[in-house]
Amino acid sequence: MTPQFQAFMFLGALLLLITIFLLLKKGMMTIKYSLLWLGLAIALVVFAAFPYVVFVLRDLLDIQMPVNLVFFLMFCFVLVVLLSLSIAISQLAEKCKRLTQANALLEQRVRRLEEEKRG
Repeated sequence: MTPQFQAFMFLGALLLLITIFLLLKKGMMTIKYSLLWLGLAIALVVFAAFPYVVFVLRDLLDIQMPVNLVFFLMFCFVLVVLLSLSIAISQLAEKCKRLTQANALLEQRVRRLEEEKRG
């Protein structure tokens, strides 16, 4: 791993950490979802500060170049984030469906009560 790439990873991780903390402070991101991103930033700091870890993982996974390992791990991370967001969207869609059904039932009750009151 070249020193330029290490510096790029380190700066990118620091920028990511700062961005996550700013988003948390402004309330634009919940702690639940920030944990994944904090984990990525910490992993990038570890990889940048201790490139030996990358070389050991590279040898264990039998990957030719350490940079390929880093990109592979980032790709896996993106898949995990997509999976967690898909789960969250599915849960929100189900809640929205239940709220819509409950709202329709309440509207029906209100109409029925208004009709009984008139009649």
